Amino acid sequence: MDHGNLPEAARKKTGPDCALAVEAFSLLPSGLKSGYDSPVESRQMKLRFSLAVLFFCAILPLARAQEVVGAGNFSHIVENLDRSIAFYRDAIGLEPPATVRPFDPNPAIMKMGNTLGAQSRVAVMRVPGFTMGLELIEYKDIERKPLHLRFQDPGTGNLNVRVKDLDVVVTRLQTSGGHILTPGAAPAAVGGTRALFVQDPDGFVIELSQPKTPPASPTGNVTGGGVEVTVQDAEKAAQFYETAFGFSKSMDASFNGNPLMTATAGVPGSEFRHSRVQIPGANAALSFIEFRKIERRALESRVQDPGTSLVQLRVRGLDALLPKVKSAGGTIVSVGGEPVQVGTFGRIAIARDPNNLFLELIEANN
Repeated sequence: MDHGNLPEAARKKTGPDCALAVEAFSLLPSGLKSGYDSPVESRQMKLRFSLAVLFFCAILPLARAQEVVGAGNFSHIVENLDRSIAFYRDAIGLEPPATVRPFDPNPAIMKMGNTLGAQSRVAVMRVPGFTMGLELIEYKDIERKPLHLRFQDPGTGNLNVRVKDLDVVVTRLQTSGGHILTPGAAPAAVGGTRALFVQDPDGFVIELSQPKTPPASPTGNVTGGGVEVTVQDAEKAAQFYETAFGFSKSMDASFNGNPLMTATAGVPGSEFRHSRVQIPGANAALSFIEFRKIERRALESRVQDPGTSLVQLRVRGLDALLPKVKSAGGTIVSVGGEPVQVGTFGRIAIARDPNNLFLELIEANN
């Protein structure tokens, strides 16, 4: 590539962020770059192109700096970590955690979630066939107020789990401490899928489904998962993520009042609609569900309250993202509304979206 017609300042900027602009300059016909009637006109045109290159060199890194680059875990704040691990391992069939991090009075974690004085402990359970893990978090040494979750209430976080054999899970659920929402405590045939809705000991909703033809892998019973959050307005929920993070969104055309589907989900007589946003850099999406024609109560909680849901997003340009989250309608929960340095790992800030879903925004050092 010939950079000879660019002035020195522009040539020094020709790194990967402005390669496209430089390429565009170099491909222009030579007549446009130098074939003018006078040397003055030629110099003026060169200066205009050079300024354009410098402009793109300046704005491209800024545009790239503010973005989500992947997803982490889907987190549940639980009342008793040991009880929750046993439920998801023994009843649902998730893989047991490799380690259970003990209670830790880490000042950075306290500032991150504005849980000053609290200790927390964590366990992450892998969901086979799904890129996001299930992270279970328990707090102590701080006042906690458990939420009383219902599927229809905005702010309720829901985990979708696909299995090969749903009957095996139903048998395990009978002694698990969970609550089955589907009438008769038996799977229902919805289209080509068998489905069952349950709540774990903290009230989190789990949608269990068995496709007509389950995949051959993974080797265990669980074959995939997904994340869904009940919201006040599905269209506005997706719009928040488009505005704050630039996520692409999609929307159901209308509400669905299929009586079999709503009864199976434990919300008989209601109607529902979905919206979805795709998380960049991850083979995962956030799905939002809105109910109507049923009594609803919007949830409001703190990070430490059992029943609270949190999604981890890996980001670049955290300082630039936080004002966008606030202007879109979110709230920065971290102390002082600022990112927190977490050891040598990186910086993290926790925000809350308009539907009480907490977002752990992680900017790693590498």
